[in-house]
Parts: sequence; structure tokens; C-alpha cells
Amino acid sequence: MESAAHAVVQSNNTKATLGTMLGEIKNARHKFTAAISAPNGDPIAPAESMMRALWEGQTSRHGAQSATVPETLEAARASIHLSATLVQWFTSGAVARTS
Repeated sequence: MESAAHAVVQSNNTKATLGTMLGEIKNARHKFTAAISAPNGDPIAPAESMMRALWEGQTSRHGAQSATVPETLEAARASIHLSATLVQWFTSGAVARTS
């Protein structure tokens, strides 16, 4: 998911991560468009919310020597589906950078 979003959100940042991309979106949301926008008209809000759910809720995505927040099988499955949707959105152009 990070790789797919990286090409759209921070293509010039060779060290881009999910966290840095969320920061970019927060600070430059007017530079993004999406096929599905939020009811308030903010086009990047749905993708940003899904990215934040992964960043904050799926803490074991990188692994670690020490235990992360316990995650259930259901949470892991949901993270896979969420990631797959985001990959499709970023690679298909459903989420794009306008400038």
C-alpha cells in the first residue's frame, strides 16, 4: 500500500512512509483529487481516513523485536482488504495528485 501511495503522494521523497504521506496529505490536501469524496466535499478524506486506520490500527505491519498491540485475525483480514482497496485507488488513478 505504501508503495502504491508513494508514487502519488510523495514521489520525490525516497524515504516516504505511511506516516510522512499522511503528513503530506494533511498539509497539502488541496493538491489531491479522488473519484469518491467525503460528504463535506473533501476529496482526499476517504483515502486519508483509510490510510490512518492502517497506520494507527495495524501496528504489526513492520514487525518488531518487542510485541506490538495485540491484533485479532479479524483485524488482520480487515487490514488486508483496506490495503487492497487503497492500492487499487492509487494505482488506477481514483486518487491522484493535481499539482
